[in-house]
Amino acid sequence: MSLVRDVDHCPSREALLSGLIRYAATVYSRVLAEGVETASELAKLRSMGAHLAQGFLLGRPARARMFGG
Repeated sequence: MSLVRDVDHCPSREALLSGLIRYAATVYSRVLAEGVETASELAKLRSMGAHLAQGFLLGRPARARMFGG
C-alpha cells in the first residue's frame, strides 16, 4: 500500500512499481495493487500494467458475513 499511495505524483514510486510490474510479467505473474484510494492512482496503475486493484476507491472493507462467511 505504501508504494501505491501517490504513485500518480511521485516519480520514484512510479519507477519502482514500473520495475516490479515488468518483473512480474517476465515470471508470468499478475500484479495486485493494494490500497488504491484515488481515481488518479488507479488510472496511473492501469497505464503501468497492473492487473488487479483493491482499496477504498473500489470498495470499503465489509464483514465476512455479508459474503456468506
